[in-house]
Amino acid sequence: MIKSIKILNAVVLSFFLAGCFSTKAASKNPALDLSSHYTGPKAKITVSDFELKTSGIYTPVSLSLKEYFITILNETRRFEIVSPQEADLIISVEVVEFIPESSGGKSGSGGGGSSARSFMGGLLGEVLNKANMQLRLRLIDKLSSNIISSRDIQSQAVENSGKKEAYNPHDKIFKTGLSEYAGTPMGEVIHDCLQDAGRFTVQNIPQNYYKN
Repeated sequence: MIKSIKILNAVVLSFFLAGCFSTKAASKNPALDLSSHYTGPKAKITVSDFELKTSGIYTPVSLSLKEYFITILNETRRFEIVSPQEADLIISVEVVEFIPESSGGKSGSGGGGSSARSFMGGLLGEVLNKANMQLRLRLIDKLSSNIISSRDIQSQAVENSGKKEAYNPHDKIFKTGLSEYAGTPMGEVIHDCLQDAGRFTVQNIPQNYYKN
């Protein structure tokens, strides 16, 4: 009976290790290098101000997110970022969720978290920090106002007691407008989410817009 319980505990632990410590939920496409040396025609686009659909984020941060996103798009060498009057395409971005920190259960106690988190806290120690971000991205034809493509993009990162140092993006923006998130799970989330938004933009703008 004791042997069976030990086997069951090992299976449960393996399940949670596999399912709970995947720190990046944003989809990746390694075949698309955003910094590749593209030399073809460019599409004229404009990026609208990020529309805030959630609490916990303020205008200065949203402006820094927009600046970072534009930097990512510029690095692809595929776009000419212009004013709305000059653009053929509008990139619309809504911030649906922005959670820099959400604590979980603590080892040996409830820790204020859910029963599942408390259970995992007892097995694996305290979950120190969990960050999450979700964007709603739309590519809109300027002339017709038709939505060419849209997607919700989400990223998540978890810091636990065994990992004191979070991934630290080296992008310049994390030394200025987003400096408070440098070296934190939220910094990783922002980096992954906006990089994924850049990939989506490159992949989903039709070829006929590349004419400049």
